[in-house]
Amino acid sequence: MADPARGPVVSVTDDSRSTTGLRVRGLSAAHRRRGSAVITGIDVDVAPGDIVGVLGPNGCGKSTLLKSVCGVISPRSGTIVADGTDLARVRPRRRAQILGYVPQHDDGVGRALTVAESMSLALDRRRLGDEATLDIVLHTAERLGLAGMASRRAFELSGGQQQRVLIGRTLAARTPYLLLDEPVSALDLRYQLEIMEIVRDLAHTDGVGVLIVLHDLNLAAAFCDRLLVLDQGRVHSHGRPADLITTEFVETLYGPVADVVELNGARYVVPTKRRKSET
Repeated sequence: MADPARGPVVSVTDDSRSTTGLRVRGLSAAHRRRGSAVITGIDVDVAPGDIVGVLGPNGCGKSTLLKSVCGVISPRSGTIVADGTDLARVRPRRRAQILGYVPQHDDGVGRALTVAESMSLALDRRRLGDEATLDIVLHTAERLGLAGMASRRAFELSGGQQQRVLIGRTLAARTPYLLLDEPVSALDLRYQLEIMEIVRDLAHTDGVGVLIVLHDLNLAAAFCDRLLVLDQGRVHSHGRPADLITTEFVETLYGPVADVVELNGARYVVPTKRRKSET
């Protein structure tokens, strides 16, 4: 019987023989070649049009998972296949055409450029031409609320605006899969919701498969189709947000810090005041 704190087991993997989708099997990785493994035996599938949220306490391996999938870190073991293509067998340039990656922290590349120039970094101008590149960049900037800032230098913008430029650089590449590591952490509430709505539109309308690391359980419940929960480098649980996110689940992962309540058919995580003896 399933552990009630872990929620019902609704698979984040699909063992069918379909070659469609991003499929990760048995993924293990470490930050250093001889260091201890940070993640071990991770399985996850991301179907086209699906948003899979990655949750878990700090240090559980969420960022390491995304870095391993996109190739920033070389996995120790496991396979990563996208639409039937083994990504271990393709060149980094080809992998970047399949997987778009937004890191947790700005890599500094493009900060001295204008917003438009920074967003065009991921595009192949030789293939697209300058006019087509400009159209893609301006369309992306408009979707992210940056259309009026296209000629400004990225370093002149606020932290939240710079984060949107970083996201825009990846969105402009129009890859079939997106890996987003806490993409809304530096944004105010308005832009958190707007970015998540853009992500949902990319998935549900354009058919992009999304693997996204989030800390906000309410955003995960509202926007993710499925959740993969990590704890101490391993899969803790997986399932639909409505089934998985319960008061017991939150307490198991984070301690007695919140209650889960239902309102108008939706679940919300509400922080609770902790007793002095618990602080």
